[in-house]
Amino acid sequence: MKWLPTLRWRTAQFLELRWWQWYLRGQTPAHYLSSKKAYWRRLLDQLDITAIPGAQVLDAGCGPAGVFTLLHERQRVTALDPLLPRYGRLPVFAAGDYPSVHFVPESLERTELTTPFDVIYCFNAINHVADWGKSLGTLTRLARPGTQLILSTDVHRYAWLLPIFRALPGDALHPQQHLAHHYSEALTRRGWIVEREVELRRERIFSYRAWVCTYVSAPALSSDRRV
Repeated sequence: MKWLPTLRWRTAQFLELRWWQWYLRGQTPAHYLSSKKAYWRRLLDQLDITAIPGAQVLDAGCGPAGVFTLLHERQRVTALDPLLPRYGRLPVFAAGDYPSVHFVPESLERTELTTPFDVIYCFNAINHVADWGKSLGTLTRLARPGTQLILSTDVHRYAWLLPIFRALPGDALHPQQHLAHHYSEALTRRGWIVEREVELRRERIFSYRAWVCTYVSAPALSSDRRV
């Protein structure tokens, strides 16, 4: 069946670029990129992740200043994001600044990547996708036994708010609205062992969490669309 993006996803993609333009106002590219790389160092340290030199890695949903900005000189990085052509309009992103990075302007649902990676980084991106199950399926398809996945996203703290946010555009930038256990259960069903789950930040409605996982096997699934 042909995959078709939803109106909600297309709206979120439109707003994403506008958000970046607003967010970067008043910041010099050099200052922003320096602070962003410092953030990635702190985050990897917090999650106890060591960047193995020469590893083949994927920065899934990389944005204009993903973890590739820190790792491009140490690891063989593929950076995936459907908005990459538009990010070229932002002062903080120029693909030519990272000649060793393979930039792929595709979504997780439609990417033609096939080679499995040693490490998959998916920071604050999985709640931006149109098809949650299919995107998790792609992350799994691009793994092999022993692949490490580091995934982070905002999740709802209160189950009673979830159907409201799913029904109404209360969080227009993020088409996906889930609870933390939805992620751990979906990853486990797809053959990932969740080694640790870390709450990185807590807010009134959302909790920003990360999962550090290792791929073991490929259990049979009736559909990538299962929650």
